[in-house]
Amino acid sequence: MKKASLFIILIILATFGVAVAAQYKVITKDAPVRKDKRFFAPVVTRIPYGATVEDQGRQGDWLRVTYRGKQGWIHIGAVQERKVQLLRAGKAREATQEEVALAGKGFTPEVEKAYREKNPRLKYGEVDEIESLRVDDDSLLAFIRAGNLNEPGGGR
Repeated sequence: MKKASLFIILIILATFGVAVAAQYKVITKDAPVRKDKRFFAPVVTRIPYGATVEDQGRQGDWLRVTYRGKQGWIHIGAVQERKVQLLRAGKAREATQEEVALAGKGFTPEVEKAYREKNPRLKYGEVDEIESLRVDDDSLLAFIRAGNLNEPGGGR
């Protein structure tokens, strides 16, 4: 009798299947998880490049996620859905944070080197300095409000 009951339960589970939430890999250097589905909503936490998060609900271009016990919203542009990839030979290789950032700009280390060689008079140190500037979220929000600007997508 126990075997028959177990068999029936297994048939039911196989018939209905088990829902599995989509998993996403963070593809930006430092992805903010926000309190609300707005670009300038307060940041709850940040997720480093390469971390995996699970989709707990999608609304438009925003995914509800939990990372290290903190829940919030991450923009779909900061993640990529993880897909199973079967390889017949060789090994899969992960990109470095630097490669991801350069690829987003259309540059690889080789392209950047060639560009520097063709344009030796450009001031690359100043570009590096500007790229290193960081503005905290509170200062950015104060700037937006002082300028009476709207968030992307029409939010306030």
